[in-house]
Amino acid sequence: MPRPPDSAAVLFPGALGDFLCFLPTLRALRDRHAGQLLLAGRSPLLELVEMPALATASIDRREIADLFVVGQPIAPATKSLFAGFDYVYSWTGFGDADFRHRLRAASGGRIGVYPFRGMRPAEHAVEYYARCVDIAPLPIDATCIRRDKAWGVAFRRQHQLADHCLFVLHPGSGSPNKNWAGFDPVIRYWRQHHTDTIIVVRGPAETSTPAQREPGVIAVDGLTLPQMAALLHNVALYLGNDSGISHLAAAVDARGVVLFGPSDPAVWAPRSARLRVVHAPAPCVDCPANTFCVCRLPVESVVGVLEAQATATRRSA
Repeated sequence: MPRPPDSAAVLFPGALGDFLCFLPTLRALRDRHAGQLLLAGRSPLLELVEMPALATASIDRREIADLFVVGQPIAPATKSLFAGFDYVYSWTGFGDADFRHRLRAASGGRIGVYPFRGMRPAEHAVEYYARCVDIAPLPIDATCIRRDKAWGVAFRRQHQLADHCLFVLHPGSGSPNKNWAGFDPVIRYWRQHHTDTIIVVRGPAETSTPAQREPGVIAVDGLTLPQMAALLHNVALYLGNDSGISHLAAAVDARGVVLFGPSDPAVWAPRSARLRVVHAPAPCVDCPANTFCVCRLPVESVVGVLEAQATATRRSA
């Protein structure tokens, strides 16, 4: 079936944090092109996107793998997938002349292939992806993110949380050296000084975070991303590291604190006026290398920012 005029395909291979930084560009591309817009990305991430007239496909499907094949004819299924797109924007295959040639041959349209991460010094990822395609990024908010609202209602009912204020902590990230070591002391402090219900979650990227950290704390594991979005929406407070889940907290307008150690918040900080970033760039001289320890970022410093954010939440209630 012929595609509508001015249709475009987008190939984006990034994980959750990269993906959420890319969504402002995707929103702008949706407005740029009047025809069909196809997004090829990681399957679990595609479940998150709420965008009008957006078709999705897994970036792991064999038609896309066929673009990297050398010395073989392009498969008919690959031509069928890409045929009729006037534009194809890809953040995979950069520097691969064969990939570019096969993609152009399969689509017959204009091709742009960009480095997956080509940020200039201190250039935020959101601005980088938009710069690649010469477009102004459009902000994302909770209306762009699919939340499993039925699961959220059932979760509150299961744990008898209908009127409770929730403090959600995500102690993990995609890299152990970004994981601050002070979450347990924060939990103990908060239980002593506040009545919020504390929930500790483990995101899809973590495999070793303990499932239960303190008595009386609700531990949540194995959530889908729409379920995670539902949990983070309208929480009283959030605390997380530099992670995709922290970017998701920003996307659903959670208030809280995000902790940065070795990574640069100028490039990767979640974009939200309701999330405070605390950065401790100087490594600790006493602890092992690549450790985001409580010497580098003291518990008292984090608690002070959390208390200020909790006060802001109460004032806005």
